[in-house]
Amino acid sequence: MDQDQDQVGLTRELTGQVVHARKCYKRLFFIDLRIDDQFKCTVLFRSDDTRQNIPYKLSDLELASRWKRIRCGDIIKLPVFEPSEEEISKRGHAVYQAADFVLHQSWSSKDPFTPESAMGFRMQMATEAMASPVALKPSSPFLSSKDSTTDPISESISLDLDTAMAPWQDYCKFWINSQKCLKQDCRKIHPIGAEYAKVQEMWVRERTQARKERSMLQDDPHSMSSKVPHSQRAYIFCRWLVNKYGKDYLNSGSGVLDVAGGKGEISLFLTHMFGIRATVVEPNIRRDKPYRRRNLMDVIKRQLDIEAGGDGQFFKKPTSSPVAHDSLDTVNGAEAGIEPEEIECRDPETIKENRRLKKLQQNQFEVPRICTLLDDRFAEDHSSILQDASVLIGMHPDQATEPIVDMALKHRKPFAVVPCCVFANENPQRRLLNGEEVNTTLEFVQYLIEKATGCGANVSKEFLPFDGMNIVISSTKLLQ
Repeated sequence: MDQDQDQVGLTRELTGQVVHARKCYKRLFFIDLRIDDQFKCTVLFRSDDTRQNIPYKLSDLELASRWKRIRCGDIIKLPVFEPSEEEISKRGHAVYQAADFVLHQSWSSKDPFTPESAMGFRMQMATEAMASPVALKPSSPFLSSKDSTTDPISESISLDLDTAMAPWQDYCKFWINSQKCLKQDCRKIHPIGAEYAKVQEMWVRERTQARKERSMLQDDPHSMSSKVPHSQRAYIFCRWLVNKYGKDYLNSGSGVLDVAGGKGEISLFLTHMFGIRATVVEPNIRRDKPYRRRNLMDVIKRQLDIEAGGDGQFFKKPTSSPVAHDSLDTVNGAEAGIEPEEIECRDPETIKENRRLKKLQQNQFEVPRICTLLDDRFAEDHSSILQDASVLIGMHPDQATEPIVDMALKHRKPFAVVPCCVFANENPQRRLLNGEEVNTTLEFVQYLIEKATGCGANVSKEFLPFDGMNIVISSTKLLQ
């Protein structure tokens, strides 16, 4: 029967404890609700139900707010109605659909609640092998809790959705992921030793590939095989900025404002690889770790050597010649600083001098930082830096993405941002020109483009060749 033609049964109210919860995808999550010792059921919450005669239709934002309130162990009350026939037929136990719930009693123990195993689906092979229609018939979702119990046959053949089609379907995914399993009645295999290492390697490889495929955006011209790892996104973005705006323009005025710059990787690349002034605007104070600074220095030196026609093997012969502070180039100063594995000399004075030069070089490997938010207070306290900035940029700046665009438009500055998280729940007022909500990354990108275009900016959208969220939205300087 077509889903739109399903007849929705009369609603009823359930009260029970949430013993399992899982978000299947953006528009669907489910909970397993224990009514009493003998009866447990599944309740679906979804915003993609196309039936016209259901009691209430959830929007994506409403569904997200429901999911954030769900806590395993809590006792809730909720009115339910009949789900689609497809959902009923997939399960061998009671299943309902709901639009909202009311908290009746919170989980009171100091210890976290241990979720029960998901009730799961029927296994297709077992369904075909068993001819008894009684054993396979789902229990009616509108029987009373006294008359309906979980069918032991269907319970024994239920299987978790995520593991049903996986090559490790007989293994406990919690154990594979962390070598911990809190389920006392877990029926899965918990391997150890070489078997564990083999299965975990397979798990990590396939999950990583699946994550990359999920993050592949529509219209992205770069194939998965042609993209560089996520860890190289800073260099790719900086190279794109130089090609887009040119070194001279980026270096004009006070230089680039790197908003929500985190550890300052983008600014370090711009300053010490491309010779472009950059300032990090980041409210969080970051503790600089020497090994991270050394690693980034090595990356920049290797890349410079490769671009100069070398092979990335930048190590030089030891030298004890002192270098003046104002003439020491942070990147090319590698010739003065000696890598630990290169130091074959045992002369104490030479080693001491090499360490001094190395420390001097590392101290110069930094960029200016302003620990504050990008807001009206920033525009007031640091007006000269903002007014003289060449471009406002942000690489995966989270909540700062829209403020970067707003500040650039307000002060008529170019901007270049690579959005990632949408934070739709915190910004329910966002709407596209067609009136639709802004929930996905692509919708957020479109929203920013429409906002900037409406203010007279010349906006472009491009895809950068690295894994993950890789759309860059940029503008040129607005006319005064």
